[in-house]
Amino acid sequence: MKTTESKSPLLVFLAILLLSLIWGSSFILVKKSLVGYSAMQVGALRIFAAAVFFIPFFWQRRKHIAPEQWKPLMWAGLTGNMLPALLFSLAGQHLSSALSGMLNAFTPLFALIIGLLFFAQKFIIKQTLGILIGLIGCIGLLVSGKGFELDFNVHALWVVLATLLYGINMHLVKTKLSGLHPLTSTSGIFMMIGPIALGIMAFSGFFSVPLDAEHLWPLLAGIGLGFLGSALGMLLFNQIIRWTTAVIASSVTYLIPIVAVGWGFFDGEAIYFSQIFFMLILLAGIYVVNKSK
Repeated sequence: MKTTESKSPLLVFLAILLLSLIWGSSFILVKKSLVGYSAMQVGALRIFAAAVFFIPFFWQRRKHIAPEQWKPLMWAGLTGNMLPALLFSLAGQHLSSALSGMLNAFTPLFALIIGLLFFAQKFIIKQTLGILIGLIGCIGLLVSGKGFELDFNVHALWVVLATLLYGINMHLVKTKLSGLHPLTSTSGIFMMIGPIALGIMAFSGFFSVPLDAEHLWPLLAGIGLGFLGSALGMLLFNQIIRWTTAVIASSVTYLIPIVAVGWGFFDGEAIYFSQIFFMLILLAGIYVVNKSK
């Protein structure tokens, strides 16, 4: 596409850097919001806040969406936003924000695997090595504890499932929605899933939670998740996909764990050397995959 060729590598890099700061901070915001709300409430609040943010943009750009694009918008919203938001909130009840950020780095490998299996992406034999290295890193993160002791936390699988959905979402956006302006596609996505999020909020008792001093900061953290992590983050991510490819866009996960670990460190979370070690192995696998391309 012409838009891809006309964008300088520096612009793409700066966009990926900004996105890594936004998404890398989302894990600590999930943790802070869970102080006052349940996982279902936090995930739904995040999506509904983003949907509210996009209402005026959608009203202006709705005419650019063709009837056959509404279904892909719904699927993109579910796989890239609604379900991952709920899954990360569920994981956040039992995992440190730093570990969630590390496991999020599995996304590019799923993007590659999904592309090979379902989107006719060209296979390069060297990618197999990268996938195997990445799998070792991911499994190590799932079972690593203090001093390399085995400490498997089943709730980490919620994050792995979310990264699988992210991998699917990247190709859906690239193949079905890349013809739309990112503001059009992103606002359309959140208009499709916003009512679902509102229904979950009502069903989970969100509106029965008192708005007092105890719940004010968790509420603001959840709204911040929506405005930054979901609204601005997805808008920027869709633009990067439009400029480049799904795999290149997913390379933002090189930097997300660093930001997440930084926030976890400042928040006093326990971060083990074994986790850092396996995170580096996972990132090395992603590097081998991308280098082989």
